[in-house]
Amino acid sequence: MADAPAKRALLAGKIQCTVTPSIPRHFACSPTAGWFCRVFPNCTARAKGVRQILVGHQLLDKHDLSALRTRRPCDRGFVVNWELQREIWSHTFTSLLDISTTNSGLLLTEPLFSLPAMQDATQQMVFEDFGFQSLCVCPAALLSLQHAKAQETAANQAGCALVLDAGFSFSHAVPIFSDVVLDTGVRRLNLGGKVLTNYLKELVSYRSINLMEETYLVEHIKDAVCFVSNNLQEDLTMAQQSHSPHKLEYVLPDGLTNLTGFVRKPEPAVKGKSGGLPAKELAVALNNERFLVPELLFHPSDISLPQAGVAELIHDAVNAVHPDLHGLLYSNIILSGGSSCCPGFKDRLLKDLRPLVPDHFELNITLPESPVVCAWQGGSSFVSTPEYNAMTLTKAEYEEQGYDRLQTVSSV
Repeated sequence: MADAPAKRALLAGKIQCTVTPSIPRHFACSPTAGWFCRVFPNCTARAKGVRQILVGHQLLDKHDLSALRTRRPCDRGFVVNWELQREIWSHTFTSLLDISTTNSGLLLTEPLFSLPAMQDATQQMVFEDFGFQSLCVCPAALLSLQHAKAQETAANQAGCALVLDAGFSFSHAVPIFSDVVLDTGVRRLNLGGKVLTNYLKELVSYRSINLMEETYLVEHIKDAVCFVSNNLQEDLTMAQQSHSPHKLEYVLPDGLTNLTGFVRKPEPAVKGKSGGLPAKELAVALNNERFLVPELLFHPSDISLPQAGVAELIHDAVNAVHPDLHGLLYSNIILSGGSSCCPGFKDRLLKDLRPLVPDHFELNITLPESPVVCAWQGGSSFVSTPEYNAMTLTKAEYEEQGYDRLQTVSSV
């Protein structure tokens, strides 16, 4: 994110980078500050048989979604390819934001319990490679709470919330009190949007068309058709019917007239005529895959993952902190991350979590208007608070004290 008057750049994101161009692409954020953001994949891609490499936001302008081979600098939430990450950031700062990093500061989210070696490498890239004047590192959950504080509730005013971050690599339940992450209560589910995409690839490739090499396209299919079932047995029964209400077709890109693919209802078969699509069109048939894929978030055991679902994850996180905080945490559960955008997610979570919560506790779940960018929105307001200055590491301090100074400001 970039604030022109203050010459401050703000980048919030782990797997997806959120930045601000002059024209918004997907989300308009923090209108009071006059900022906008653009969400794009933190990866590079190249089409089959083409030499040109698409970097970051250029993927959004790529109209043909088929045959894209992607490379990601992050694995399981951590940067594992710093050269690739440097290339993506450099392209973002120069081509998209058009800012001078030497006159800017950076607010960066990082995974919980990040390793010291990762933090040290981040500092080196920020200060030595890009020359930023300052760096502030903050967990995304705290920024999501900062955004939620626009609603004046007792829990928000106390800086108390349980943030469920259903992200790309993991899902975290993060209890927060007095604007401090309660480390002993953080719980992690080793399942996120990446696993859901891979599971959909396997189901579709086995039942319909082989799409195992079309990760980027399958991500778009997942976002377009999947939903969370509020009654799994009922939906499974309906899916077995010949006229299942869940049946859809996703017509795949052909690279000529249809470049992105689209969703359509299957055409009913007419007696005496061969049904289906024209001969040159390929379509993926979808039925119970639409709700079985996101069901993994609630029942990871479906793929033999020996962990409880997100409802039990929240329950375990709350029970791990002081009993006096249980009521406040249950009354202020905030959803963030791309997987929480799936239709029906909030209602299903409420249904599964209510039996686990004592009857005398109020249960309230908040789904922001844009869960993917709620941390960015919180960060855009956080930079104007005194806490931001207290947590910021300047380039001069880095050159003098280095990593030890970052450890100090991170504990403020």
